[in-house]
Formats: sequence, structure tokens, C-alpha cells
Amino acid sequence: MKSSALTPVERRSAISLASIFALRMLGLFMLLPVIRILGEDLEGATLPLLGLALGIYGLSQAILQLPLGLLSDKIGRKPVIYGGLLVFIAGSLVAGFSETIWGLIAGRALQGAGAIASAVMALAADLSRPEQRSKMMAMIGGSIGLAFAISLILGPLLSEWLSLQGLFFVIAALAFMALIVAMTLVPRGGQTSKISLNLSFAERWKHVTAKGRIFVLAIAVFVIHWSLVAVFMIVPEKLEQSGFALAQHSWIYLTVLVLSIVLMVPMMLGAERKKKHREVMQLAFVVIALALVSLFSGFTHIVFWLVVLTLFFAGFNLLEAKLPSTVSNLFGSQYRGTALGIFSTSQFLGAFLGGSMTGYLLPKLGVEGILVLNIALAVAAGLALAFLGKLPEIEKIAIKLDSSDDDSIKSTQISALKMPGVLEAFANDGEGKVYLQVDKSKVQQKELLKLGTVERT
Repeated sequence: MKSSALTPVERRSAISLASIFALRMLGLFMLLPVIRILGEDLEGATLPLLGLALGIYGLSQAILQLPLGLLSDKIGRKPVIYGGLLVFIAGSLVAGFSETIWGLIAGRALQGAGAIASAVMALAADLSRPEQRSKMMAMIGGSIGLAFAISLILGPLLSEWLSLQGLFFVIAALAFMALIVAMTLVPRGGQTSKISLNLSFAERWKHVTAKGRIFVLAIAVFVIHWSLVAVFMIVPEKLEQSGFALAQHSWIYLTVLVLSIVLMVPMMLGAERKKKHREVMQLAFVVIALALVSLFSGFTHIVFWLVVLTLFFAGFNLLEAKLPSTVSNLFGSQYRGTALGIFSTSQFLGAFLGGSMTGYLLPKLGVEGILVLNIALAVAAGLALAFLGKLPEIEKIAIKLDSSDDDSIKSTQISALKMPGVLEAFANDGEGKVYLQVDKSKVQQKELLKLGTVERT
């Protein structure tokens, strides 16, 4: 396949969009390790309300992600991104100027209303060729992972000099920088032309939900984001009780994140090499459950905390990477938007309920009760993954056509997309070829030969 490298426009698009994500998520993630402790100083603060403040961002995201994604289809990606970042900045300022827990909750809800993730991802797709899209998404995903790692270190460090309100002003400044990047560095460009089948929403929904696999993956992402927020409702205070001041949490998280990557990478490579994707995801849930079970021991030594948190984040980070890629591999381009919409909504609901329910239940059940609940959720999600069935074996092939005129190419793309097992169909101008991504276990060779000469790429 030609043009294996990103073009200058694609490279600029990838870097600028990744920067928008990173700047925005850096601010959000900074709150996770500190909001539980610093928020106790706000007027009217209680554990249930602090949990609601932590989680309500996810509720706003869950409600608005799909509508704003659809709006970006109608009025363009950039207006939605600009508007979303302005709303996010406004929410940060509301929280920053507030001295009450209800002001914090209102600010967090307004932050979540700036739901631009779907518009940014759609713009990344618009500004890239199909064969380069995975690279664009990988760069954006990597920026989020980097922001997560830096924020867990930066949050506790900044808390030494800034109050919780001060952190929100930093978050507003980071979002303003993201807005400047969006307005000045993201290339201008319309949506790329692509071939799509004329399917109604009902038809797409029926296809995506037919075997229930999207719901299995939605449950899994719901559980890991519930658990992530729940852990940060418990662990910071536990670390303080173990003798580690909030400022010391930074180097603990830094060490843990490095160790978790060392543990996660072999698991990821093993999944790819042995084609054991589902089994490795189930193993990740086992690792998370083991980490949570370990917290019953009551140990306070630093080695204990490093081991426990490394296990938790290794499992979480692996699932955070594998689950969305599994969704993309299961559903072709005609259905992927619907599938990812269900998946993302479940993810944000998990974050919302993980914070709000943990805050509500913690005074009633205690830490032990919350741990039991999260262990049960992890075990249930791991068992549910057994219902995924056989995952696709993705292969890229090219169909060489006798004619290279536009009508023949478009006709071939449409015919290919109607075949079982064909996930993507795209073409580069002037090549006289249609490139396909197929599931080897479902696609029929004789059907492909009807389209033209088959070439493995």
C-alpha cells in the first residue's frame, strides 16, 4: 500500500488534536488524587457530595457526548470544539471561584457539558486518510496516557502551593491553551469523501447490538472507570494514614506508573503474539481484583503500596487500551460510530456512578464494603468477557480493478462493504485499487475474487 507515512497535514493534525486532548485531560486528571482530601475544606462538604462532585463530570459527558457528536456532523467539527472548550473553561472558573461544595458540583457539571471528545475524534478521521487513521488515533490515545501519568504527579505537587480552587484556575488556563491550539494550529479541512451504506439508525443499532457483544464491552469499560474513581476516593486518605503526606503521593504515583507499564507491556505483546486478546483482558480484571483484595491486609509499608497500586494500574491501563480497540475491530466503519457511542456513554456513566455511589456508600459500608463491591464488579466484568466469543482476525488486502474510473471504484467499495467480514473499504486517487480491512474468519475468498484481483498487503 502506498503512502505509509503521514503527510505534513496529517502530522500537523495529529499533533495539534493530541495536544488539545492532552491539555484538557491533564487538568481533569490532576483532580483525581487530591479532590477527596482538599475538598473537605469546602463549606457543606460531605463524603457523598464529594463523590458527586468527582463523578458528575461523567454524567454530563454521558448525556451530551452523542448529541454534540451529531451536532458536529451538521455544523462542523471546529465550532463544536470551540464551544465545548469555552464551556469547559466556564465550568473551571465556576468551580475556582466557589467556596461551597455545591459550587464545586455545578462547576464540575459545567466542565462535563463541554463534551468535545467525539468531535475531536471525528475531526481526526476527517483530516486523515483511512489507512493512516490508526496512527492518528494512537497519537491521540498516547497523549491521553501521557496526560494521565503527568497529572497524577502534578496534582499532589501543586496542592502544596495551591488550594483546590487554585487548581481549577490552572485547569482553566490549560483549557484556554487548548482553545488557542484549536483555533491556530488545527488544519482547516472539510470532511474526507468516503463511501458509506445508506443505513438508518435503527439498522445500525440492530447490527451493533445483535449479538450483545457491545454490551459486554460496555460493562467492562463501565467497571474499570467506576473502580478508578472509587480507588481515588479511598487511596489518598489511606496513604495519608500510612504516614505519606499529600505532597509525597507524587513520587509514589510516578513509581507506580513506570512499574505498571513494565508489567503491562508484556501482557499486551503476549495478547498480540498469541492472539489471546480476550484472555488477557480477563487476566487484567483478575489483577485488578487481586490489588483490591490486598487492601484488606492493612499493611502500610511503602513496598506494599507500590505493589498494590502497580497491579491496579497495570490492569486498568491494559483494559483502557484494549477495550476501545476491540470495539473498533468488532464493528466496521458503517457501524463503528454507533458502537463507540454506546461504549463511551457507558464509560462516562461508570465514572459518574463510581464517584457518586462511592461517596454515598462509603459512610454506610466503610472502606471494606466499598472494596467488596468493587471486587465483585471486577470479577463479574471478567466473567462477562467470556461471552465475547471469537474476536476478529484482521487482515489488510487490496483489490486491483480492471478500470480505475471513479464509478467503478465506488461501486466496488459499496459491494465490498455489503460482504460479511469486510470492515473497511477505501481507495487512493489514481491507483485503480480498493483497499479492504477484513475479518479473515468471516470473509469468503470467492466473494472477494468477484470484485477483482486480490493482493495481500
